[in-house]
Amino acid sequence: MKTTSLFLKNILAFLLVSLLFFSCKKELSQIGLDLVGVNPLNVMFTDTAQVQVYSVLRDSVRTDGLPYHSLGVLVDPVFGTTKASLYIQYNLSLSTFTFGETPILDSIVLSIAYKNVSVYGDSMVPLSFRVYELAETIVYDTAHYSNQTVATLPQLLGEATLIPRPFDSVSIDTNTVAPHFSLHLSRELGERLMSYEDTIYYNNTDFTDRFKGLYFEPVYTSGIGNITFFNMGDINSKITLYYQNEVSDSLSYNLYPGAVTPSFQNYDHNNYMDADPDFYRQVVQKDTTLGEQKFYLQALGGVDSYIRFPSLFNRADYAKYAINEAKLIITNIDPDNMIIPPNNMLLFQQKYSTVDSTSNYYYIADTGGGDSYFGGYYNSTLKQYEFRITKYVQDYIKGLYESDYLLMQITGAAYSGSRLVAGGSISENNPQARIRLEVIYTEINSDSK
Repeated sequence: MKTTSLFLKNILAFLLVSLLFFSCKKELSQIGLDLVGVNPLNVMFTDTAQVQVYSVLRDSVRTDGLPYHSLGVLVDPVFGTTKASLYIQYNLSLSTFTFGETPILDSIVLSIAYKNVSVYGDSMVPLSFRVYELAETIVYDTAHYSNQTVATLPQLLGEATLIPRPFDSVSIDTNTVAPHFSLHLSRELGERLMSYEDTIYYNNTDFTDRFKGLYFEPVYTSGIGNITFFNMGDINSKITLYYQNEVSDSLSYNLYPGAVTPSFQNYDHNNYMDADPDFYRQVVQKDTTLGEQKFYLQALGGVDSYIRFPSLFNRADYAKYAINEAKLIITNIDPDNMIIPPNNMLLFQQKYSTVDSTSNYYYIADTGGGDSYFGGYYNSTLKQYEFRITKYVQDYIKGLYESDYLLMQITGAAYSGSRLVAGGSISENNPQARIRLEVIYTEINSDSK
């Protein structure tokens, strides 16, 4: 009986401990906030550290070698007009190819595969664009930026207006094919391509010296418009020459852009001439005090933001404080529109290099903790982004950095479409949405025994 009684007591004790443990709702970082009395380590919380934030124009972004491409016109009520256009080269699909004896063109068709992502803007508004031929070669293995262009020929090769369907597969005969669309190009182009001597089709360099590629020019249609995304490296992205010769009356030959073909994007923001006045004064006219109310981020070579914590930088009494946890909280104050916010964002800090005596921006150290630790992803329920920057703040108060600014950018800003209007450091119209630094820290009382 004693053995049974002892066993029951142990079971009850285990259940009681388990209940207490799993009932605890505090995060690990909050444990210790209740400590009082003789403990010399006073764990405290604050979210009132001074924050300064403002937004700046980005000069350009590198747009060659992108994982996918974009095309369209977006008229954002805050950021104004953005146009995304594309320059791209097409390559031979076969070497030592010939069209045979007395070939006759039937048609030339351009096909473009969608990227399986949502459009940037209104998905129900038509995408419209025109196609022209390049007059200048896109140099392979050379950096190209979003503010650059190359010369084009004036003759219109084709045009299209369509509702984007990036998630809708296409039925061809009895086959289901990944989402894409097609349009006919100028017959003159097809006949010219078929008129090249056979040796041009033996070598890709010789071919691209003659046919340098295509330029896709977006055209505004209506409403806020949209920018649509495409996978030019997909097998369904191609130019197809349909033809016949003396041997067969149903032949075709494909030209492909390919995944690594020379290409680049141009992003035109119209100098933000039609942007919201508050945006224009802060970002274009550089009135940084307006960051107290709101600040901005925009992809596609648009807008970045700077953040600093002046009351914390290089404190003489830094040895009195140990940072348990520091979180930067950013709130989307314009969530009720059809223009998607960034999925995630990045923070960079400026560091001086003794190698080349220059200052550059690098990922902050906390990024090395991984996504689940660092954060930066959009919480669609809270309409917020949360960044854990504990190590950065600890080193920040010590004055270990030559610059006290953080640079914030949208992840994938060179090719993904998104933008953010966030609460500023005061945000008078919505104080709960202000940008803030939440810090749990330990104040070390050196006088305690």
